Amino acid sequence: MSMPRIPGYEVSDREELNALRQRVANLFGSRTIKFPGAQPVSFAQKHLEELKNENYFVSEKADGIRCLMYTHVNSELDGASETFLIDRRNHFFYLQMGFPLPGQPHRDHFDTVLDGELILDTEPDGRETLRFLLFDCVIIDGKSLLERPYTSRLGYLKEHILKPYQQKLQKDPQYARGQCFRMDLKELQLSYGLAKVFEEIPKLKHGNDGIIFTSSVAPYTMGTCNKMQVHRCFLEGLKWKAKEDNTVDFKVTVEGSPRRYRIWLSGDRHSDVDKGILQLDPETEKKWGSIQVEGRIIECNWNPNWPNKWQFVRFRDDKNTANFVGVYDNIMETIENGVEKETVSLGFLTLHGFVGYEEMDE
Repeated sequence: MSMPRIPGYEVSDREELNALRQRVANLFGSRTIKFPGAQPVSFAQKHLEELKNENYFVSEKADGIRCLMYTHVNSELDGASETFLIDRRNHFFYLQMGFPLPGQPHRDHFDTVLDGELILDTEPDGRETLRFLLFDCVIIDGKSLLERPYTSRLGYLKEHILKPYQQKLQKDPQYARGQCFRMDLKELQLSYGLAKVFEEIPKLKHGNDGIIFTSSVAPYTMGTCNKMQVHRCFLEGLKWKAKEDNTVDFKVTVEGSPRRYRIWLSGDRHSDVDKGILQLDPETEKKWGSIQVEGRIIECNWNPNWPNKWQFVRFRDDKNTANFVGVYDNIMETIENGVEKETVSLGFLTLHGFVGYEEMDE
């Protein structure tokens, strides 16, 4: 499956970029300007027990580019709306599009942050369709939804964002032609729909990278959260992968002659953690000899039969940092003590007794 490219043009002016980052940080109430998106926790045996503490939605984890979408009104441009996609490097990409307010198709949302994933669907005839699958509404018109349960945030996403957007697409051909991608709600299943999610994965038109469990009641948490409180689980998201599909993002450096490629994780205080020499297959090694690889981020697949266990999959130029060493440790725990598909399906449904969720609300 092909990986998408982020549309629009990247904001390169340092002053403008920092101003945009600061605006988003202010909306999140954050003291830092790093990427504020929530990150799911890798699924391990211990999480089977935690799943019984609260209800979860289930969805496939698309193999695309995770992005936040930020839209605001620029007072210097006569109140025109500006929309940006923000990747995990915290880079901003300007899009010429806005999103109408409910019942007011000629006025756009402002100071709004949505969460989603950019994917590329490949049709049977080879045509490719760029889509942005939305799965969360974090801030809307300056109002923070961070502390609201996921069901509430989904209600806002459906009624205040997607419904008026789809209505305008149907009634305004010029607006529809100006869209750089198709925007949809990511398909979510209730607890008893886990088997259906697995069944649908082979039929997908885009790549798949596992399963995501999202708490129906947890607030939106910036970054990766493992915190547990006495009576309530605040694990907002869990990601499940088959053991053989687990990957880690490393930074690669080049040394010596003949060239050797060393891989690194991110450690505390901006230090790098050495994870040894990466062994390449002959074809990839020949290709790497003629391209720039120093300092790039690569995704590697766990292969117990490969030298040093990590095998190159692809470059991740949508990222500028390797996985943190703590994330690596969690992934290794998942590999060593992971849960097979049959176990997670049976365990999840048994713990919940086939009980569904309340309807999404506002």
